[in-house]
Amino acid sequence: MPRFRTGPLAAALGILLLGSAVALPQTAVAQTSGPDPLGADAHWAAFRSDVLSPGFFFRSVGSATGSHLDDDPGAWGENIGGYAARVGSSTGESLLQTGTMHGLAAALDLDIRPCLRRHSGLGARLRHAVLSPFIARTPTDARVPNVPNIAATYGGALAQARWERGRWTPGRALRSTGVSLGIDVVINLFREFLGTPLSRD
Repeated sequence: MPRFRTGPLAAALGILLLGSAVALPQTAVAQTSGPDPLGADAHWAAFRSDVLSPGFFFRSVGSATGSHLDDDPGAWGENIGGYAARVGSSTGESLLQTGTMHGLAAALDLDIRPCLRRHSGLGARLRHAVLSPFIARTPTDARVPNVPNIAATYGGALAQARWERGRWTPGRALRSTGVSLGIDVVINLFREFLGTPLSRD
């Protein structure tokens, strides 16, 4: 049975939350609640903004730190070389996930940026923060499932497991996807109430 320790997860989550306190890049947030179609240049700008943001760095380092403290994968060891390998693997996974997400969003003509909406109640703000990773918008401002984010998260986790272990592990990738999406929700809640809000009162 695989080992699971709460300490590494707490350390990694702490790093992620620290990074989430940094203001969201301007191109990463839809500024209006109405239709705001994105062209190819805007999708490319959003991808570039994500990759160059502090959040990308903290996500990669946080994930690698948690894996290193848990010695996962064990074949890489717990020395500096093992940590460097995990940082490289995590960065590669984040880059693959981000590129796939924005590529799918462009192909499907979806806006996957969180939308700044005016919510005055606690419940509405909570709901907006929790649902943001799972909701995308069409050019007509219709809300649809965020297929690019979910598919890219799973694809990145599946690819990372393949290059780390030399085999496909869809079950492990599915669990990793659930954890990643859950962390996205926690980060959104952190931003909404302690950092840069996704909604404005």
